[in-house]
This record gives sequence, structure tokens and C-alpha cells, in this order.
Amino acid sequence: MTPDIIIAPSILAADFARLADEAHAVEGAADWLHVDVMDNHFVPNLTIGPAVVESLRQATGIPFDCHLMIEDPKRWAPAYAQLGAYNVTFHAEACADPVALAKDLRAAGTLAGLAVDRDTPIEPYLELLPYFDTLLVMTIKAGFGGQRFMPEMLDKVRTARRHADAGHLDIRIEVDGGIADDTIEAAALAGADAFVAGTAVYGADDPAEACRKLRALAQAAVARQTRSDSGGTTV
Repeated sequence: MTPDIIIAPSILAADFARLADEAHAVEGAADWLHVDVMDNHFVPNLTIGPAVVESLRQATGIPFDCHLMIEDPKRWAPAYAQLGAYNVTFHAEACADPVALAKDLRAAGTLAGLAVDRDTPIEPYLELLPYFDTLLVMTIKAGFGGQRFMPEMLDKVRTARRHADAGHLDIRIEVDGGIADDTIEAAALAGADAFVAGTAVYGADDPAEACRKLRALAQAAVARQTRSDSGGTTV
């Protein structure tokens, strides 16, 4: 059976003058709406904050996947849970006590996600995964959209997937950065099951169809791998 796949378009690649319309454009095709929050401190870019998230939350029923690329997430992350985010992910590099913040987020009614940036090893955080619902592996350097996918980052995904499977952990492994038609299959085969896609969705003529195509590619790759592992044909 093919595992379910999460497709999360990133509004970082959307038209900020039409955010509500851009959210509506992927309704029925996207599972989550990925909201990149950047503070011009943890990363050099500056995007949106709670006020915009609150406004956009009123415009769409798509669950929000808030990715906080900010300093001091302990101070700010619970606010996104209170605004109705479905999943709130913060960076390991910005938090002294990730487990404590994960507990706070869950207590506030949201899923808790841990992100690791391009240059951060995954191994020190593997033992923390039981406290999280999502592990976000950056496949670019956090802070800017439109970067080229870095396939070498998939080693982190493989390591995390092996650890999660060995421990029977109920956790999503999400990838963010350069996910498109020509990269999503490799990410799925590495063990990712949630995919953030920016320009691949919002740069397309039909964003909803782009989401459906990405899902189909990921599902097909996993199905082929499952058949191969079970000794079946892959043609």
C-alpha cells in the first residue's frame, strides 16, 4: 500500500498581493499550505508574521504548515498555534531546548515540527524525534526561495527514515527546497512523505494541477520501490 503523501505549496513563491486568491488556487489539491516566516535575523530575508497569518487563516480552510525561520522561537512559536496553525516547525539551530518547545506547541493544540538547516547534522537530533510530529529537512539553505535542490541532503532523510522506522515513530519527514517534477521522486525514495513546493506550484499555469502532478510522481516512485522490495516487477 502506498503511504499517503503530503503536498504543501509554499506561499513564499505566491503573489503576495493576492495571497487569499493564491491559497484558493490550490484548494482541493494541496494538503497543507506552507507558510514561511522569516525575521531578517535568523535568516537574511523578511517575510510575514502573525498578523498576515491571522488574516490568511480566515481566507482558506487548508491546514497551515508554519515554518519559523526566526530567532527565539520559544517566544513566538506558540502564537502561531493560537492563530490556528496545524503544524508549527521551528529550527533546531535557534532553540536551546527543542523538546520543551515541542511540548508547549502540542499543549497549545498544534503539531510540533523540528527543522534542520543545510549545514546541520541530523544525528544529534534523532533521539528527540519521539517528541515531534514532523521533521523538516532543508534541501537548500534556509532563507530564500528558488534555490537549486541539493540531492546530498537526502542522506539526512534516509538516516532519519531508518531511525523513525526502527523506532516505530509516527512522524512526518518533510523536505523543503527545490522540490519539483524532477526532484520529488528522489526525495520520496529517500523516505520523505511531505513535500514543500514553491515555484513548482506557484510558477505553474495551474497551481492545483501542479500539486496533483507532484503527488502522482511521489506516489508512483514509492509504489515502484514497494514492488521492488517485495520482489514484484518494477516495469
